[in-house]
Amino acid sequence: MRPIGSAGVVSSGFAARWGTFHWGLDFAAPLGTPILAAADGVVIDSGPASGFGYWVRVRHDDGTITVYGHMYSAYVSKGDRVKAGQQLAPVGNNGFSTGSHLHFEVWSASGQKINPQGWLEDHGIQP
Repeated sequence: MRPIGSAGVVSSGFAARWGTFHWGLDFAAPLGTPILAAADGVVIDSGPASGFGYWVRVRHDDGTITVYGHMYSAYVSKGDRVKAGQQLAPVGNNGFSTGSHLHFEVWSASGQKINPQGWLEDHGIQP
């Protein structure tokens, strides 16, 4: 399940940007656009996070963690079990952000940040 449905378009990739590394994909979308769980898992964080404004992190059965950022609030809480395609939150423009979008990251089970585009494609999801 695509983390933003059909409304969002990739506006920034997993690459060096502004003198630092951008560890995720940004999906530009109007405020309030639904943010969707990319896969089944358990919410391990839902709340304020430095730089992200508000984030949700979901741990999947293989230990991988997906991160969703820049929201103003979320519809899920820590400990909730979520299904692929379930709405987690609406798109926001909170934290270090230059416009309304979803910042989406993928962390391996060992905690390494990996390219979300490759992870999505490996899971049959077109970014």
